[in-house]
Amino acid sequence: MRGFASRTKLKDALKLVLSRVKPLDSEMVLFERALGRVLAEDVVSKTDIPPFNRSAVDGYAVRAADTFGASETKPKKLRVVGSAKIGVATKSRVRKGEAIKLMTGAPMPQGADAVVMVEHTKIEGKHIAVLASLTPGKNVSARGEDVRAGEVVLRRGQQLRPQDIGMLSSISHLKVLVFRRPKVAIIATGSELRRPGTRLKSGQITDINRYSLSAGVTSCGGVANPLDITPDKQQAMRRVLQKALKNDVVLISGGSSVGEHDIAPDMVAELGELLFHGVTLRPGGPTAFGIVRGKPVFCLAGFPVASLVAFDMLVRPAIWVMQGLPPDWGCLRVRTKLTRKVASSLGRVDVVRVRVWSEADKLLAEPIRVTGSGILSSMTRADGFILVPENVEGFGKGIIVEVELY
Repeated sequence: MRGFASRTKLKDALKLVLSRVKPLDSEMVLFERALGRVLAEDVVSKTDIPPFNRSAVDGYAVRAADTFGASETKPKKLRVVGSAKIGVATKSRVRKGEAIKLMTGAPMPQGADAVVMVEHTKIEGKHIAVLASLTPGKNVSARGEDVRAGEVVLRRGQQLRPQDIGMLSSISHLKVLVFRRPKVAIIATGSELRRPGTRLKSGQITDINRYSLSAGVTSCGGVANPLDITPDKQQAMRRVLQKALKNDVVLISGGSSVGEHDIAPDMVAELGELLFHGVTLRPGGPTAFGIVRGKPVFCLAGFPVASLVAFDMLVRPAIWVMQGLPPDWGCLRVRTKLTRKVASSLGRVDVVRVRVWSEADKLLAEPIRVTGSGILSSMTRADGFILVPENVEGFGKGIIVEVELY
């Protein structure tokens, strides 16, 4: 971290970021397009679900009282007087000593308060022999059993899952008010960068970060807007940054350290407010953050691993919050046993990529790499990472640690 006047602690950097972001405004969308979106208001059902009493099994609608005492040795005989079909309202009525045949989901006839399963009957001409005693309500799905009219079925701040889309369909809630998805501009800086598939000349490298960061944005619900590769020149940087500010968030990849061509933080300071430059994080230390025209701007390292680590630590939480979710939304953590020691230095948070597997009903974690900001395979081989706090000089072999899964 040589060259930084000061370094902001990771936890303080995250606090600064979260203090400057808030949920975006809301928009109305069709329910079938709302998967993964976050509700901006409660959803209240206007109807009972199911909207009528219906059979929960294939069988016969009966009066429960007509079956009291029935068994295989002492069956009760009932006369079958009709049938009820699914999707068709029935006008039939069950009277004493009668039964109506019906299938699962068919509306219950008037007078019936239970359904005897087909398996518990024997057909005897126009009659059935009931082989089991029933109580009122047996095998009946009552009106409003699932949802009552006026009930809150989904809450503000809830991210919609497939089952939630199904609920919206069941209550015919055709449009939902959701928080807008953040539009995130991604700027890759560096005269040496070339698009994937380009034949490289000496000194040139393939652009990685625009694509990995775009995928990262999409993975947490944002809308990625990758812009053209930008040279390490102030005029070009100023022009593309001003264009990028049409979005809700700006990510600048490269030019965030303290070298001659690292101009991104200076550009943020010139056009707005630079809140920090340099974080106690490895990899990802050369990270900066500021506000330009009310928009959060993150300056990330050019090395792919450092860029993605800083994204996970600082950018992803901000994108969650802008959608109305907690900053640690979607974080899956497991407790594992280290297979070998991890060395670290005081004063910074080390992000150690690890491989996780199960052995003898125990989860084990093998450290892959701590250093190597440009070794992308250390992430593709990993299942997650562990954080070594600033005040700890590593972890010993056999220690139980918490792994955050990718």
